[in-house]
Amino acid sequence: MSTSTKTWLVVAALLTPGAMIGCNRTPAEAHNDGVQAQREADEKAAEVRKEAADKVAEANREAVKATEEARKKTAEAQANANEKIREANREITAPHSDVRDWAQKKLDSVDNMIDTASAKAQTAQPAAKAKFNSAIEEVKHERDALQTEMATLETRAGETLDKSKEQFSERVDRIKDSIRNIEKSL
Repeated sequence: MSTSTKTWLVVAALLTPGAMIGCNRTPAEAHNDGVQAQREADEKAAEVRKEAADKVAEANREAVKATEEARKKTAEAQANANEKIREANREITAPHSDVRDWAQKKLDSVDNMIDTASAKAQTAQPAAKAKFNSAIEEVKHERDALQTEMATLETRAGETLDKSKEQFSERVDRIKDSIRNIEKSL
């Protein structure tokens, strides 16, 4: 016999007892073992997928929360900057009449309410935010009309001025009521 044949015989002799042990199982037992192994693998895979999905969902919730907080802080910072700009503008235009200052303070209070409502809207649901944006545009249009009217107040005097100031105040109050109602919908 050659060396390779002897090697094959030794390998066959070593494998034969192991093969014999395996052969003692019935096909049903082998099948059940396979089914059980697959079931365990499926359960483990499902568990790992669930853990991964939970981690992704948590990360998404945290990202949404962080984004909303950042938007809110940005809007608040913008509102504060707007107020400072308005104050600076009033200081620059100090020589203007008392009527203009009176009207500008009323408009500033409207602007502050718009800014506050806009900051609050940053954390609203998309549908509410869209409704808010549409409604606040109307309010801004009315506010712009008051800005134009404010320039004409300085040219009036006496009873005409008093009546114009009263009408101006009423319009400012209506705009503020509109802003409050819009803000309630958030």
